[in-house]
Amino acid sequence: MVGAVPERVQRAVALLDLRGDAAVLEIGPGPGAAVELVLARHPGVRYVALDRSATAVARTTARNRTAVDDGRLVVRQGDVTDPDLADTLGGPFDVVFAVNVNVFWTRTAHLEASALAALLVTDGALWLVYETPGGDDDRVLDAVRASLAVPELGEQVVVRDDVLAVGARRTLAGG
Repeated sequence: MVGAVPERVQRAVALLDLRGDAAVLEIGPGPGAAVELVLARHPGVRYVALDRSATAVARTTARNRTAVDDGRLVVRQGDVTDPDLADTLGGPFDVVFAVNVNVFWTRTAHLEASALAALLVTDGALWLVYETPGGDDDRVLDAVRASLAVPELGEQVVVRDDVLAVGARRTLAGG
């Protein structure tokens, strides 16, 4: 591995319960540590990483250059609310996840949650994972649960295991 993989990223990846041929979308990959970890464990996974930051896109690409060159990883710059997003990412995805992406707890992000749900296959999983130093778990949990309360997503699952994770699956009602 190129660099150390933070514990929060290791915990997030463990939650994903990936099949070897899953299609994965990560929102906000930062330096690309989760990408590196997932592709090392599951070489058959199709992985797309999306970040608004050109710096994060460059860092993820550089850290995972071999996977990009081999076609196992696509890294894109963009925003989840872009109406053309589905066309540029090559979904649908079995799993969408994000680690410490603030938009889902700093405000009620229904637009973002619905956009991500639309990228999932029916019964595909959306996981939002947070490391909450300072004991802010309940405030973050309440806000994330409110963001994921959209018609396209079903019952939420909460996991507290050194990180706070909230997951939901796309329902048939999501279209």
